[in-house]
Amino acid sequence: MLESAGSLRPLRRQAVAGAVAAALACSIAAPAAAATGAGTDWIRIRTDAARRIFTSMPIARRPAAATAPTATLAVRNCDDDGEGSLRATVAVAGEGDTIDFTGLACSTITLTTGAVEIDLDSLVFQGPGRAALTLDGNALDRIFIHPHGGTLSLRGMTVRNGRDRATGFHVAGGGCLASAGYVELVDTTMHNCYAGGEGAYGGALYAYSLTLSNSTLSGNVANGVHEDASTAAFGGAAFVYRVQLVDSTVSGNRAEHHARPGRSSYDIGGAIVAVVGGSVSGSTVDSNLSQGRAGGIAVFNPLDVSNSTISGNTAESDIAGGLFLRWPSTLRLHNSTVTANVSALDGGGVWLNAPGSDFRSSIVSGNSSDIGNRDNRYGSPIAISVDGGNNLIGTTSPMVTLPTDSLADDPRLGPLVYNGGPTRTHALLHDSPAIDAGSNDDDLAFDQRGPAFERVRGSAADIGAFEAEPVVTAAAAPIPAVSSWALATLAILIGALAMLRKPWRSTFP
Repeated sequence: MLESAGSLRPLRRQAVAGAVAAALACSIAAPAAAATGAGTDWIRIRTDAARRIFTSMPIARRPAAATAPTATLAVRNCDDDGEGSLRATVAVAGEGDTIDFTGLACSTITLTTGAVEIDLDSLVFQGPGRAALTLDGNALDRIFIHPHGGTLSLRGMTVRNGRDRATGFHVAGGGCLASAGYVELVDTTMHNCYAGGEGAYGGALYAYSLTLSNSTLSGNVANGVHEDASTAAFGGAAFVYRVQLVDSTVSGNRAEHHARPGRSSYDIGGAIVAVVGGSVSGSTVDSNLSQGRAGGIAVFNPLDVSNSTISGNTAESDIAGGLFLRWPSTLRLHNSTVTANVSALDGGGVWLNAPGSDFRSSIVSGNSSDIGNRDNRYGSPIAISVDGGNNLIGTTSPMVTLPTDSLADDPRLGPLVYNGGPTRTHALLHDSPAIDAGSNDDDLAFDQRGPAFERVRGSAADIGAFEAEPVVTAAAAPIPAVSSWALATLAILIGALAMLRKPWRSTFP
């Protein structure tokens, strides 16, 4: 398990003890701190102890050099190795250089001899667009390994089919990319990546910090797997210290386990685990699954969610279908929609652990859970307060105090589809009680869909991530006045027509 924000250790041979909780059932739930599990050495790159990741806060791992001009180096072919290849170009790059793929005539680089190691603090990879270039790990190894503390930036590409499979009592992490530093994905898709081992940390990506901008993490798997030990899977898509999602999608990822019957497992964060929290804005986190707790995002420090949608995530056997906030984390949920999430136990939508969260103009409704034997499982409940206002919130625990103006109606939401903008949203149906019932305390210019979709369109902002079009009722056209002369003429014509329609009869016998 994760013992604390400053000391991360993978689970070893025992499952995490249950959390102390107050039950918040269908929409919001509240627990307390989890117990400590046994640990081993932290994850490494390969087996080199000098290249461990997260041993401390990331810094440049080499003496600072004099500032030098950066260069742009072109990748000239789609070969795995050799002159002009991606691997050879990275090998001769300098600090802060750009690896440029935009001149390639080919569209897929398939790695057949292992991951590309980046022995630099900072490097930029510039692609022609995610539909135009794919880096494929061939399900043999990761795509990139970056054991330094600078910034690694991937722009305009698709990264797929990376794999990190640890054997024995070792842990895996970052099936497509493992970094000790700051990772940026811009206009990039990372999918179908896999990390499996006794502990699995980030099916696609493992880094100190992740910034996702107009990008997608989808179909990735963190798999806790061992024949004769308990296992753990943290973050189906990503395991990071800090996360920032902007106009992005995290969808269809899984944190799961395949352990020997009778052994325990601890799976958390079907989408993302972010140890020191972070922010989500203009983004959708949907359809992710954890076989344990936290179907969507799990954090152990504050999380800020704004203008975003958390939908259809599942915690298959434990708490927190959508969002999991471990003590003492708090949630700032503004102008967002949390719906259709499911948990086996408490907190179908949101599971809180401490007072002081702030919900404003947000929907937390339509989530579900089976609270079952909650008192036996979680122990004594604790009281939790939520600040804010102008929310529409479904079923909550009696231990949770909501803002006094909270609505409890059916929000009347459409399905999760593309309603405009880069991400999917739940539209408000024309009769939704959320229309014109919200607020815009953050002075947002747009709703989740971005420019062209103003945040306030009616008399007030709508509740949730989506702003509905105002319903315009056409005014009835006036009936023109008819003059007395016209009425008389009309009467003569009607009379004549009636005479013509009568059957003709002869006057002769």
